[in-house]
Amino acid sequence: MKWKGQISVFLSLILISVCGLICGLLESARTAGARCFIQTAMHSAMDSLFSQYHRALWENYRIFGLEHREEEDLEEDFARFMEPYLKQGNGYPFALEDSQVTAKQTLTDDSGKYFQQEIMDYMKYGIWTKEWDEGSVGEAMDTLKEAGQISDMSRSMEVETKDAWKLEKALENLAECLKEQGRLKNQAAACLDEGDGSGFCKEGDKLIKTLEKVPRLVEAYEKQADRLGRQLDKLRADYEAKTPDVREEVRANFEDSLGEYASYVDQDGERRMQIAGLREKAAERIALVEKVQEEAEELEEFIGEWEPEDEDDELNTKALWEPIKRHFAQYQVLSLPFEAGIKDKEKEGLLKRLREMAQEGVLSLVLPKGQRVSEGMLNPLTGPSHQISYGEGDAGLLEKAMTAEYCQVFFNHFCDTGGKETAYEMEYLLFGEESDRENLTASAERLLAVREGMNLIHILGDSEKRNQARTLAAAIVGAFGLLPLVSITAFLIMGLWAFGEAVADVKALLSGGKVPVLKGKEDWSLSLDGLFGFAAGKGLEGSKNRESGLSYEQYLTIFLFFSPAARLLYRMMDVIEMNLKREQENFKLSRCAYRVDIQAQLCGKHVYFSLGLLKSMAGFGQAVYPLTASAAKAY
Repeated sequence: MKWKGQISVFLSLILISVCGLICGLLESARTAGARCFIQTAMHSAMDSLFSQYHRALWENYRIFGLEHREEEDLEEDFARFMEPYLKQGNGYPFALEDSQVTAKQTLTDDSGKYFQQEIMDYMKYGIWTKEWDEGSVGEAMDTLKEAGQISDMSRSMEVETKDAWKLEKALENLAECLKEQGRLKNQAAACLDEGDGSGFCKEGDKLIKTLEKVPRLVEAYEKQADRLGRQLDKLRADYEAKTPDVREEVRANFEDSLGEYASYVDQDGERRMQIAGLREKAAERIALVEKVQEEAEELEEFIGEWEPEDEDDELNTKALWEPIKRHFAQYQVLSLPFEAGIKDKEKEGLLKRLREMAQEGVLSLVLPKGQRVSEGMLNPLTGPSHQISYGEGDAGLLEKAMTAEYCQVFFNHFCDTGGKETAYEMEYLLFGEESDRENLTASAERLLAVREGMNLIHILGDSEKRNQARTLAAAIVGAFGLLPLVSITAFLIMGLWAFGEAVADVKALLSGGKVPVLKGKEDWSLSLDGLFGFAAGKGLEGSKNRESGLSYEQYLTIFLFFSPAARLLYRMMDVIEMNLKREQENFKLSRCAYRVDIQAQLCGKHVYFSLGLLKSMAGFGQAVYPLTASAAKAY
């Protein structure tokens, strides 16, 4: 029996095909697994890469940042972390040929967006302790904004009051001139009564010089009146622009005060017509005096040349002087038909002094006794806020509140320096000056303006304090002064009273105390007598210490709400960078990555399906295939 091999050959062919199919399927599955393995390896390598975050940045500020000098450093570190996965003896033989950073965002990119995200990520894990919602935050911002507007308007109206006083001063100068004119007229008349023609001429010359001043004084008055009218128009425009959201009762008081200013200007218009007529009247008086002087000189010449025709002739000089006396008696002394000027010069000077004190230096007014101001210097020009261009950006109220509390936790201030070389970090975040002293001064000025506005709201709502101010104003202006002038002087007193109380408030805050946002009667510290004592150079104690209210730190925190989001973030970066440079001189936040995208080029070998042996026999080398994979990671 002969055996044939057809079946074996047939089966061999079938088995080869089946094995090829099975190996192909296995290789396809292995390739899919290899891709998954490589992707997992890349993610793990990225995790390892991002585990190299800057330790000091995290420990001090709870900010993650992957520090690097060049992108090549990131690529090298990534390759190093990939190596253990590629060297494993598994079914996924791969070699890393190249890796490239395809995208990167640092903490300083996109107007601080990623830096703020880091803050938000940290704050949301139970660090946010305030019970405020967006409504309460917005209400706090509106209240302080209102206070600032009221303070600005109050100071504008103070300027107008001082302009009104200048107008009264111009009238007072004119009144003094007219008073001097009356005195000289009486002296000239006395010379005529005594028949002293030369004496009359001398007094007449003085009288003429005095009368010649009248047009100049009238002109000075008119210029000041015109200026006051223009300032009033500007004040009205500013009022409409600055106080649209001010509470109704405060608006009503402001509008009443503006009405008093307008009434004063209107009544001054009536006075102006009377005053303008003094020019013509002064010219008439000058002409009269000059005419009488001529008559007196002629009479004296006649008397001097007269010779009696006989011994019994006598010259009746008294009778000769009578026509001249009657002529000069036609001179009517010029005067103002109303009272003018400020009566209590001492208190007027003290009121002027109060605002001048703030202009001379706020710190000297509000700094608690024995407190030393830090002389630390910053160099913001080297920081991100000056080295990187950024837009203003914006954020929601709640986001602003969380950022503000972050600042409160991680940055120091005047009442809590933390022993740092540059002690007033929160003040820098707000004002961006180059020295601690400048930043503290700006902070004190902001606080003073806000507290002044809130205190004025209290005074305007307290009828007792308003009456005290009006009584004092009437005493300063005079009982017979214009009622509108009394009213606007009363408003000036209320504004300066609010300022004096604000000085006490800020001093209390800088001493570590608390001050309520809006005071009640029991919270008020400063009397009007104390206000004038302060203006006279006496010391001013801080406001009463209260358990309730806001501290200095809390006021600064609320002020941060008003800072443009991007500007605040970059100033925070300035401070962080400056502090970390003390330990690491070359540290830069612009070198701290927040997100990195890496693309890897790999070379893989086939395991279950390979022509490696045949290619090797044919001289083609080892069979390989390329693989491109990418991964991204962010903190």
